[in-house]
Amino acid sequence: MKVKSLAAIGLLISVLSTTLYAQDKGFPSRPVEIIVPSSPGGGVDLFFRLLAEELVKVMKAQVNVVNQTAGAGAIAAEKVAGARKDGYMVLGTLLSMPAAMTVANPKGQVNLSRDYQPLAVLHGYAAVIMLGRADAEFKSLKDVVAHAQKKPGGLIVGIGPVGTSLALEVELLRRAAKIDITSLPFAGSAQTITNLLGGHVNFAMASDVAALPHIKAGKLAGLAVDVESAVLPDVPTFAKLGYPQVNLLASLAFLAPKGLPETVAKTWTDSIRRAVQEPKLRESLIAKGYNIDLRTAAGELDKLLKEEIEKYSRFSADELGWKG
Repeated sequence: MKVKSLAAIGLLISVLSTTLYAQDKGFPSRPVEIIVPSSPGGGVDLFFRLLAEELVKVMKAQVNVVNQTAGAGAIAAEKVAGARKDGYMVLGTLLSMPAAMTVANPKGQVNLSRDYQPLAVLHGYAAVIMLGRADAEFKSLKDVVAHAQKKPGGLIVGIGPVGTSLALEVELLRRAAKIDITSLPFAGSAQTITNLLGGHVNFAMASDVAALPHIKAGKLAGLAVDVESAVLPDVPTFAKLGYPQVNLLASLAFLAPKGLPETVAKTWTDSIRRAVQEPKLRESLIAKGYNIDLRTAAGELDKLLKEEIEKYSRFSADELGWKG
């Protein structure tokens, strides 16, 4: 009797395993979602939308990009961390965002190492640029620093969400130049630029990708970039201007809930790689200023996540903007 019971259990396990494998092999059989904790219109959002258009062809399924910026991205990060481990919902984010949350509160709702499985990372995807209005009195970073030294706290800079390079590189500049400037946070590059154009801030931090059309139109001017920009090569780096500390090297990441079936993870990674390699999309991304350095090897992805956490460990929880 026991032998028959064991045999039945074994048969059941075999059937379940075969069924699960078949489900994995059929992924995706319905629309998938990329949750993006950045505002529409910015460089981060644009990348995931362009890639999603190509992923539709590769994955042969609908790919929806959903912007969810509430809670400075924390709600989106938590949503994906707690999602079903079936691959139908992934996070498309600046890698710095969950890294900062991890450093600020390692036992919190989101921990980059504990909760996520990296699928791909676009390493150093774009330069972060400090922008001023073309008709403003600030013509250089030197002008900004000099003014801030004379009137501490008097200048207002539009920054991105807490925990991102659009916010933290200003903190690094404060430390390096020993100045006091007031930060006003927004959802991303698109909003920082809008508020700069509207005169609500004195200057702004944004991705060079998002800033490019406004600079071409003669409305904005680049004061400094954290790394050399392929699309704005004439804008000097912070390092060349005497502040090498201002460089966090922003990367974009596809993150899934930890514990994704191997076949599903492979489908995502292979699909992302194939999409990025598609010549027309690749040319379009490069033309828009994206640095196409895609990393997909599992060992390297784990290493990049650890390095990102170490990078942001130089900041306190208060500086990262996250509390308990």
